[in-house]
Amino acid sequence: MDALFSGIVEQGKHLGRRLGFPTANIRLDDPEASLPANGVYAAAIWLDGERAAWPCMLNQGVHPTVPDGKPTIEANLLGYDGDLYGRRVRVEYLHFLRPERRFDDLNALREQLARDRRAVQAWLDASRDASPCDEAGRRAREIEWAGGQNGEMR
Repeated sequence: MDALFSGIVEQGKHLGRRLGFPTANIRLDDPEASLPANGVYAAAIWLDGERAAWPCMLNQGVHPTVPDGKPTIEANLLGYDGDLYGRRVRVEYLHFLRPERRFDDLNALREQLARDRRAVQAWLDASRDASPCDEAGRRAREIEWAGGQNGEMR
């Protein structure tokens, strides 16, 4: 996928936290960075230059269910529990899960986030056994993961 960027975690609307999926809202170092299409991704995130990456469910887009505010890049780190505000991060997109879409209400969004999180974990689990010709799976196997072997949630 070859999409990599860095930035600082900043305050957001705290909607993800209220839905049970706290996110790190990332302000890009380079606002002109070339990014892939809006949507939901499996990604890796490194905190403050740490060697091991945290697996994450990443949403990039305009959040059409609750459309107030500017477009965002938000990462829900699997297995991480802590304060990320003000921390520098580096993010690598690994696998596209689905396009961004509008949901009828916040409960429907919460249910989809749970499915997306399971899909990220399932993709990471499957990447351990991915064929050598699968570039994204090969990249996921190369990453040293925090929070468990090959990105497994604790």
